[in-house]
Amino acid sequence: MNRDLEHVLDEYLVLQCRAGSRAAMGQLVGRWTPRLLRHASRTLNSPDAAADVVQDAWISALRGLGRLDDPARFPAWLYAIATRKCVDHIRKAARGRRLAAGLAAQPPPAAPSGSDLKLDFAAALARLPADQRLVASLFYGEDLSLEEVAAVAGVPLGTVKSRLHHARQSLKLVLEGA
Repeated sequence: MNRDLEHVLDEYLVLQCRAGSRAAMGQLVGRWTPRLLRHASRTLNSPDAAADVVQDAWISALRGLGRLDDPARFPAWLYAIATRKCVDHIRKAARGRRLAAGLAAQPPPAAPSGSDLKLDFAAALARLPADQRLVASLFYGEDLSLEEVAAVAGVPLGTVKSRLHHARQSLKLVLEGA
């Protein structure tokens, strides 16, 4: 199944959900929950927090599905909701600990010493600043286009390109051991 057919299927499922189909809603949730969990886990660096955020994102998305003007924009729209929920979670955690300023000053986690490139990449991604981690995660991890990443992040396309460029440079340095 190629990417175009997947988009068409998502559009169809969105339209069916709007019409009240619980089966279509179940399929849509089943298709997108693993992707949202990966995205939220990368953003929050916590699988447990990611599960809570994704559940909240689905509640908001299903309630607001009727306000989605173009079903073809569903992926970017859904990732934007999940990203806002991640941001809300981070803000709430920071407020609760009263260490918002201290969070920015924390040193990045050390890269693993193993040779597994996937683990090295995950650790390198975790070391990026939040704005670069977001665009790299969406572009490489979720295979969104630059335009879709811009829509999710709520920034201009040029900003996404710049952040992605800096993220690539940082990832290259970390993965090469510099």
